[in-house]
Amino acid sequence: MILRLLFILSVFFTTLFSSPVFALGKLSHQIVCQLTYDLLPLAKQQKIDSLLNQLPEKQKKLINSYNRVDESSAITFANSCTWADAIKKNEAFDSFKPWHYINIERNSLSITKDTCKKDCITQAINYHKTALSNSNNTQEKAEALMFLGHWLGDIHQPLHVSFSSDYGGNRNKISPFVGRCNNLHWYWDECLLYTKPKSENKTEKFDYLAFKKSITRELSSKLALSPKEKWIKSNVTDWANESLTIIREEKFNYCQLNETSCESKQNEKITITKEYHQHYQVILHKRMLQAAVRLFSILEKTL
Repeated sequence: MILRLLFILSVFFTTLFSSPVFALGKLSHQIVCQLTYDLLPLAKQQKIDSLLNQLPEKQKKLINSYNRVDESSAITFANSCTWADAIKKNEAFDSFKPWHYINIERNSLSITKDTCKKDCITQAINYHKTALSNSNNTQEKAEALMFLGHWLGDIHQPLHVSFSSDYGGNRNKISPFVGRCNNLHWYWDECLLYTKPKSENKTEKFDYLAFKKSITRELSSKLALSPKEKWIKSNVTDWANESLTIIREEKFNYCQLNETSCESKQNEKITITKEYHQHYQVILHKRMLQAAVRLFSILEKTL
């Protein structure tokens, strides 16, 4: 019986840690916040570490469990930025679910500060930036920090600025070039980070940790050469409009442009080509770098 149990556990963990699907839904958030953390001076890093260390044990265990690390491990800023997803099943945080995105009308050409003033990501960023700066409650400050880290990642994922009728691309079915993602939103959340299809990698065992280190190192190198000052000179409305511009591109394949609106393509299955994947992977990397730089700017001023 014990041998059988050990065998089952062995198969489970082998599958868990060798599959290219493992944890990549969290990876972009982790990378954005790790890049941000690395940009910050030591004093600011220590403030982050102190805030996260003072989280209730229940929150720490939730974060580590969600990121599949030892529950007793110290909370890293990178892992804490997935907290806003980890709490989605907790009814106490239900009111925050709409804060991950902003829905727009199909004839919208731009987003202004008046487009949404409640329950959307543009409002969420400003709300938690103020909370982090002004709150005297340690837990509130820690939660604001974790929310901010997540919101900056979300607003730079183009499909978090989208249309309610197709759930931000979740109803747009695709035939993926890489991975198992079967809708456009999921593809941008996860599979677009992959470098090549599994079919081209049959003889190699996927090493998730090595992949994570490699892509973090690659983006860190790109960040050193990026126009950080230019990216910082912008605001939350600008960031949302950048995402809107991307999703309205014809080759993005999210909606069909006509004279007055961007009509739904949710009834049309889209094939993600190699060209699409390579082109938009570059765009995704840029968006992640922009998110990291802008989060850095916020934390420099508010911590």
